[in-house]
Amino acid sequence: MSEDSIKDSVSGLREWVQSEALPLWGGVGFDAASSTFIERLDPQGSPLLLVPRRIMVQARQIYVFSHAALLGWWPAGAEIATLAAHAMVNAGFETDGAPGWIFSIDCHANPIDRKRELYTQAFALYGLAWAYKAAPNPTFLDVAYATVATLERFFASPTGGYFTALPADVNRRDQNPHMHLFEAFIAWHDATGDSRFLARAAQIYSMMAARFFQPDRGVLPEYFDASWTPCRGATGRICEPGHHYEWFWLLRSYARRIGMAHEPISKSLKLFADRYGGDAENLIVDELLDDGTVNKASRRCWPHTEKIKAEVAAFEEGESLASLRAARTISRLRSVFLGRPKPPLWVDHIGPNGHPLVEYVPASTLYHVFLATAEAHRVWG
Repeated sequence: MSEDSIKDSVSGLREWVQSEALPLWGGVGFDAASSTFIERLDPQGSPLLLVPRRIMVQARQIYVFSHAALLGWWPAGAEIATLAAHAMVNAGFETDGAPGWIFSIDCHANPIDRKRELYTQAFALYGLAWAYKAAPNPTFLDVAYATVATLERFFASPTGGYFTALPADVNRRDQNPHMHLFEAFIAWHDATGDSRFLARAAQIYSMMAARFFQPDRGVLPEYFDASWTPCRGATGRICEPGHHYEWFWLLRSYARRIGMAHEPISKSLKLFADRYGGDAENLIVDELLDDGTVNKASRRCWPHTEKIKAEVAAFEEGESLASLRAARTISRLRSVFLGRPKPPLWVDHIGPNGHPLVEYVPASTLYHVFLATAEAHRVWG
């Protein structure tokens, strides 16, 4: 590939997002009656109306349409995102009198699953940050502060970080929700300039450096015990190359914001993912063990978008070949996952034989695809 190929690759990806994905999910993918986003479409692109709608997915779609409006890619996105953000707050935040965000609602925006997960709290914060960027409504900021208070009062773990869910399993800790909290705090700092959000991001960075990252192996395990030691046995050895790439991009983004010249963790994460995460088809596998052995050979769409973001960050720090690696990844993303079985749709998950593992089209994927496209366009568009 020539160096010019990255511009063509990014242009084609942006065109697909702008002309196919956004009109679909801003059209049949948005339920105007309840101001909520559809959770799934069928393989023909029709909405599966009765599938419960996770707050996490509402927040991800709010992000997408807020960012699309700010970029001018979908100007009507600001109105949709604002409506959906208000609906998400009204339906999902402390609607049953208990603290924090519930897990899911039905097609009428009534609560279904009232469990409290850290992952949901993180994405609700993230979606509201972007809604606030697109249309600065004080309600969104008030709810963000209230969510942070809930985290500190009910989710905070005595050994650092946060419990994975409430009621708390005292023996379980997960790193992935912390990554998205890190992302949400950075987004809120960008939206408001409030240094308290960046300070909370700094706390999670400290957890990453002291607990999550395993420097002797250069890996990021997924699952920990109460002392933030990787779980015993194979469970504690599981790591995901997609999360290595996602953390790489986030850590480099954070380092730029605080003026950290040499962030010491991210390079090891990307090296491990680059060395072991790709298979013979140049696709990224779902799971590895800490010695690089493939633990789950299936492939999902989203890790490929995270590799694109990682190559954006690498390119910005002087790695000229990162543009070629990004172009190759975009090519695989589009040829294998996007535009199937119809142009506006995607295949989210495939097995080692290349066959789809799910028959529906999940809305949750668009967050990954859009953010990777926006980042690639910012640098190479």
